[in-house]
Amino acid sequence: MTFNPFNMLILFVILLIPVIPTLWAIVDLPRRRFSRTKWKVIWFALVATLPVFGAVLYFAVGRRHTEPL
Repeated sequence: MTFNPFNMLILFVILLIPVIPTLWAIVDLPRRRFSRTKWKVIWFALVATLPVFGAVLYFAVGRRHTEPL
């Protein structure tokens, strides 16, 4: 199987899509006010350890309980 530029582009997009929510969550976490600092640390650890699942879970559950700084 040879890789042409189109196949490389598709592979790049497929690998990049799961990274976007994780990076977004890592950038968003410091910009939010949590009820306790330990929740911020817990969410950051969850997003960092389980990148895609942690980020989706943060946006679905955790972000609702915060306020912007």
